[in-house]
Amino acid sequence: MQKRPPRWCIIRADWGTRRAIVRRARAIRRPAGVLALVSMWLSPSVGQAQLPDLASVTAQYAPSAELENRPPAKAQVTSYDASLNVPVPIGGRTFLIPGLAYHVDSLSYTDTPPAFTELRTFHSLELPLLVVQLLPNDWALSFRVSPALAGDFRGFDTGLFHLSALALGTHSFSKRLALGGGAIATYAFGSLLFLPAVSAEWKPLDGLQLLVFVPALASAKYTFSGQIELGVRADIAGNSYSIRDSRVADHWPCKPDAADNPATAANEALAARSECIDHVAYSVGTVGAVVGIRLFESVWWTAFAGTTFFRRLDQQNDQDEPVTGGKQTLPNVFVVRSGLAWRIPIDSPAASSDVDHPAHK
Repeated sequence: MQKRPPRWCIIRADWGTRRAIVRRARAIRRPAGVLALVSMWLSPSVGQAQLPDLASVTAQYAPSAELENRPPAKAQVTSYDASLNVPVPIGGRTFLIPGLAYHVDSLSYTDTPPAFTELRTFHSLELPLLVVQLLPNDWALSFRVSPALAGDFRGFDTGLFHLSALALGTHSFSKRLALGGGAIATYAFGSLLFLPAVSAEWKPLDGLQLLVFVPALASAKYTFSGQIELGVRADIAGNSYSIRDSRVADHWPCKPDAADNPATAANEALAARSECIDHVAYSVGTVGAVVGIRLFESVWWTAFAGTTFFRRLDQQNDQDEPVTGGKQTLPNVFVVRSGLAWRIPIDSPAASSDVDHPAHK
């Protein structure tokens, strides 16, 4: 049997110098060549923890549930997501990843009482920009800023503007373990919120991956022969949407009515801005089982089936305060989700071979 050459010889023969790789990338014109360069530079742990999918589409269905403060009205929610991200290598160890993301929550109602305003569609359009900087000694820094517009899109003003930012430092202790920490900041409707961020990715066995990102995600999955994934997942998602629908904005309490209704305690002839719904905040937590199938190359189909473990809907005024009776907890329901994703091929032969990546040096 031929003796295996020393490891440093393999590294030198396969990778060459950083400048040579960068020159090779500049000569590549096909998208597959750029993806290969990305996967060459990134270790599996660093890459999977920090890079989004190149493109994805997802649909989620939750059945009807009774609205707490409007019985017997029921609302059913279907959500759709689409995203596109373009990794751009800058130099040898820096990646700029601009993106585009669109989310919509579509509602349908049954058994609604008289004068019930059916707000049916909420949109969110986001332009994220991610910068990943690889550092010596297996460290990496990620910075992500995401301006967005979110609302019913019945009217447009500065109240639809949202902004979120993430700063995360990650250290790869090995090809099997990476830990990170940082902070998240969000700004919407005049309120600024800071949250800690913690990430952990551990591969105790070949094919088994445990991933945690606080405060949004925890998952465990096992990949069979690089073709099928089975696992469990828990996640928290949500958004705040501006309400500009004229059925709300042009009527009491947002604007005064022509005359007071003597049958009510309120004076409808005067606007009550503190009770005017300016935006709604919807948040949901789900937990369940996940299956994924590689269709071809790095394109995967995934399906999720589980249940919500909490759902909240908050109606708030333009001071970001809840209106009377605006806070409500929605009943937990069964949830199904399905999607297609074009992943960065980090588990390609170039990235998963036994040759050390420059990111580990």
